[in-house]
Amino acid sequence: MDTRGTLGGTEPVVGDATAASSALADRYREASVCPAAAGVVGVRIRSRGLIRLGRSWWPYRGHEVTLPAHGYFREMRVAGGLRVVDSWVTGRARRSTTLLRRCLHPALVGPDLARADVAHAALSAMWVPPVLLPSDTVCWTAESRDTVSVSFAVAGTPVSLRLTLHRGGLPRRVSTVRWGDPEGTGFFREVPFAAEILEHRTFGGLTVPGTGVLGWCPDGPGPSRDVLRFQLTALEPVSEASPPPRELSDPPAFPEDAAEG
Repeated sequence: MDTRGTLGGTEPVVGDATAASSALADRYREASVCPAAAGVVGVRIRSRGLIRLGRSWWPYRGHEVTLPAHGYFREMRVAGGLRVVDSWVTGRARRSTTLLRRCLHPALVGPDLARADVAHAALSAMWVPPVLLPSDTVCWTAESRDTVSVSFAVAGTPVSLRLTLHRGGLPRRVSTVRWGDPEGTGFFREVPFAAEILEHRTFGGLTVPGTGVLGWCPDGPGPSRDVLRFQLTALEPVSEASPPPRELSDPPAFPEDAAEG
């Protein structure tokens, strides 16, 4: 009997772990990817929702391009006046934050920024389910009847996600570890970070998290400090045959004082 740690009190894996991993992958594939979308390697998404800034919540609208083989690019406009542009492409992180066109001093720079943003690059793969399916470069390891650890690489950097699935096969939680300081202690470290999925939507043959909450979870498997409440409004698949999105092949110019890592 396999007694590896479980998430959220689910039952441990019993018997052949390889067979259990394959069964979980089949559930996920059947629920998330129609055959016509099997060649999707990235997506463009638009979203809206609320983001926590300090102790207050503010409305935002976002545009993101994620291609797990290369990384991601994201632009967020918050309450009309705040603009955040960040990217993690082939191991290089960049971020620019402006308020009414005035550049704000970045909270993260250098290696801290790069380590924090790779977690977002990994989590963004939840919107590209074909790239999470088992392959020569993606390894599934069952932890329980409904939970699996998925190891893969984003732009050559090894990452890992933990998927907790509904019985039907769609994810209800996607978690990883993220470099950060959620309590504001001044001490950065790896802290569990998760997306709790509230609703799924189907776009172009992909059924993906459509509404959810992102947050830090220092004391347990579920977010205890929410930071983002999102709702997808559009998703455009990027196929393997398509040219690389311009945001990732040639990222728009960032200001000279943008943070880098």
